[in-house]
Parts: sequence; C-alpha cells; structure tokens
Amino acid sequence: MQPENKELTVLKSQVSKLENQANAVIIATPEENALAIDLKAKLKEIGQTIKARKEEITKPLNAALKSARELFAPIEEQYEIAENIVGRKLLDYKQKVEAEARAMEAKIAARVEKGTMKIETAERKIEQIPTMQKTIKTSFGSVQFRKIKKVRITDLNLIPDQYWVIDEVKLRKDVLAGIVVPGAIMFEEEIV
Repeated sequence: MQPENKELTVLKSQVSKLENQANAVIIATPEENALAIDLKAKLKEIGQTIKARKEEITKPLNAALKSARELFAPIEEQYEIAENIVGRKLLDYKQKVEAEARAMEAKIAARVEKGTMKIETAERKIEQIPTMQKTIKTSFGSVQFRKIKKVRITDLNLIPDQYWVIDEVKLRKDVLAGIVVPGAIMFEEEIV
C-alpha cells in the first residue's frame, strides 16, 4: 500500500467512527450535550485535516492549470481571431455566390415568362448554375456551412416576467446592508 492510501484509510476509519458516534448521539442531559459538543469539535478537527491534505494535492494542480491557461491564452486568442476572419470571408463568398445564382435564376424565369425560352431549357440551365455545397472537402479537411437559430432581444420591456432571473447575490448583499427591497426580508437562522 502507498503512503497516501494508508493515510486516506486512516482518515476514512476515523470519519467512519465519528459518523457512527454522530448517529448514536442522543442529547437529553447537559452531560450528553457536552459530549455532543466534543464530538462536533472532533468532527471539525478531522474536517480541517481532510481539507489540508486535499489542498496539499489540489493547490499545486490548480497552480499548474492556471499557469497552462495563462501560457496558452494569447495563442488561443490569436487562433480564434484568425478563425473568425476566415469564417467571415467564407460566408461572404458563399452569400455572393448564392446571390449571383438567385439573379441568374430570376433572369431565366423572366425569359420563360416572356416566352423566349422553353421550360425544359430553363430547367436544364438552372441545374447548371453553380451553387455552394453545404460541406466542402479539401486535402486538409472540410468546412461545413450550417444555419443555426439564435435569439436577439429587441425590447426588454416586452419580455414576460417568467424569463427574468433574480441576481440573488446582489439581492442578499443589499438586504443585509439594510436596503429595503419589496418581496425580500432579512431573517436569522441558527446553525451549529
């Protein structure tokens, strides 16, 4: 067994004993109350030991993670900018090709209506109009054009109440500071 596993096994057995004692606690007399207070103190002490041991492991990991994120952040930002530029240019070109295709289709439809072109010829010519495919593959990879649905709020005043979320952190801070907020009150709750 590794030392870490032995240490965790010891902590686990201590916590199990304390949990069994907590389940067995009955407080009906001052002496039992004193024993429960001692048990609470032991639990708090073991909790601090667990937290300290866990932080011995997690703090260096968190520091390394923070360092790695800081190291890659500028590169990732540049990458996103470059990717957005190329994506925007690809979409602009696709929209230009589609607009040209619609214009050509309109011209062909106008000639059919005028009677200067047969419907069969028009169908053949429309099929020959170059269009952009949804997925374009190259030797390096592929690009897929998709349409996604999004929502833009046009008037905040028209949004029904059911869609609003209360900022509970700000509300708590203001109410505890003595600011009267309709629909919220300050109260006290006892904890151990």
